[in-house]
Amino acid sequence: MRFPSVSALVDRAGAAARRFPWTLTAAALAAALACTGTVDDGHEDRWVRLALSVMLAIPLSAAVSLTAERRGWRRMTVVGLQLAGIALIALFYRTWPGPGEDWEMVRYLQLSAAFHLLVAVLPFIRGPETGAFWDYNRQLFLAFLRAGVFSAVLFVGLAIALGALDKLFGVHVPPDTYLQLWLVIALLGNTWLFLAALPEDVTTRDDPAYPRALKIFTQYVLTPLVGVYLVILTAYLAKIIITREWPSGWIGWLVGSVSVSGILGFLLAHPLRQSEHEGWIRIYARWLFVGLIPAAIMLLLALGKRIGPYGLTELRVIALVLGVWLLTVAVTYTLRPASGIRLIPLSLAAILAVLMAGPMNATRLSVRSQTRRLEHLLARPNGADARRELAAATRYLVERHARGVLQRNFGVPMPADTGRLGYGRADSIAARLLAAKNIPYEPEEPAGRYRTASRPSHSALETAGYVWLVDMNASDTGTVRIGADSVRYASDPARTTLTVTSGAGDTLRFDVRPALAMVADSGRGEPVWDSTAARIPARSARLRGLLALEQVSRNGRDSAPGWWSGQLLLAPR
Repeated sequence: MRFPSVSALVDRAGAAARRFPWTLTAAALAAALACTGTVDDGHEDRWVRLALSVMLAIPLSAAVSLTAERRGWRRMTVVGLQLAGIALIALFYRTWPGPGEDWEMVRYLQLSAAFHLLVAVLPFIRGPETGAFWDYNRQLFLAFLRAGVFSAVLFVGLAIALGALDKLFGVHVPPDTYLQLWLVIALLGNTWLFLAALPEDVTTRDDPAYPRALKIFTQYVLTPLVGVYLVILTAYLAKIIITREWPSGWIGWLVGSVSVSGILGFLLAHPLRQSEHEGWIRIYARWLFVGLIPAAIMLLLALGKRIGPYGLTELRVIALVLGVWLLTVAVTYTLRPASGIRLIPLSLAAILAVLMAGPMNATRLSVRSQTRRLEHLLARPNGADARRELAAATRYLVERHARGVLQRNFGVPMPADTGRLGYGRADSIAARLLAAKNIPYEPEEPAGRYRTASRPSHSALETAGYVWLVDMNASDTGTVRIGADSVRYASDPARTTLTVTSGAGDTLRFDVRPALAMVADSGRGEPVWDSTAARIPARSARLRGLLALEQVSRNGRDSAPGWWSGQLLLAPR
């Protein structure tokens, strides 16, 4: 990658201001509003909400300006579209309560991502896909990297200079100054550097030359990394098939990593598919999407395992839809390898926009799902687990201000809360609603009932008669060598039984329930360590073992899974 000189960027700064006046005005206004929020202690929430809303105008106005350049729109047309964008953002500001709640920030990030994807696709949304589309996005990608590097260097340099003035010359620099400096550089400086790095003909190059540095990065860094991810996913799929275990919830992070890096590599290397000397990219593109099919299926299975008993939330809706989108893209490019690349950002932007607003938005779908869950649990509120899930569903609907749903199901009027609920307020309202049905409120993680007992720190562990020692805890699963044999160990889902199986077929089962009774929530005082219950022996035909616990704990009532850790001692009989 060839970085432009600082003087070249300075020369381009003026041209960028003339090309993108709307975008730079939005960036400057967002920076000013954000800086004001750092000094106005009484109204910082309002300033942050306003600044975040104005920040949406940065990618939206840039997309309109770049599209106008490609399409040759008249000035008045551009002005009209920019004003329409401002009206859209003003409407968002009026209807968006702000980032105070997690799900509202998720909605904001969805819209922001959709607008940034518009920058990548809007100038080429009409007409056949040509090499200019790929080169345009390459220029955006490189400009983004350049602006990021320059912005980081600029911030660090100026922050050190301010620190030197403060420490060496006694010039008082308020702590907020560093945050304000970062906001100005991140919002205005970075945007200006990004726009200045874009060449004048960024949307008109039909036959671009492929950069050698980009080819090296894609072929020797990104592609091998994706290959490692796919091997891990394939091995995990084999494990699922052999053990018949559901995929772990953590699989979403790995699938997300391989999807982002894999599709990014595919997009960056797209023009090389036409070269006779670059057969590796055709092999990569073919097997990438073949490998993404089982990855997407595993992701959907893991989500289904979570959604089935606990219903939808905003993040689960987004993950589910993106999983379906990933599966669709993988199948499409597997069956039609010659498909263009414009479909990927365009479809993703459309999905994010639909999930953000309208009848199919993520919050509305989640409220409907949690309403069904609430009605089902109200019909069978028996048991601590059911009451805990009922409390979670009620609290969720309280936080989303689903007043009609709650009044219909509980038959009591809701408080006139219209803004953000303060700390503990949602719990209080949910508890009052459940009390109307004579149902005790069971928080998901009950405060004050996390009980732990530990072996005294200065007590010794007797190991006489045993040969091998293995550190162990409730979530461990694996295999360890003992002499010429090997043993496999694993706990049951409730973490009450540890099973150890040797290669010769011997099985030891250690019952941890007596030890967990030390931390049972029965209204007693602090847990007392029971050294007898903490030493759990087991025997088989050829092995004998001892599970010597060091710590046991439980979060919640007796029905919640426990936790333990200690040492496993083994010896032949």
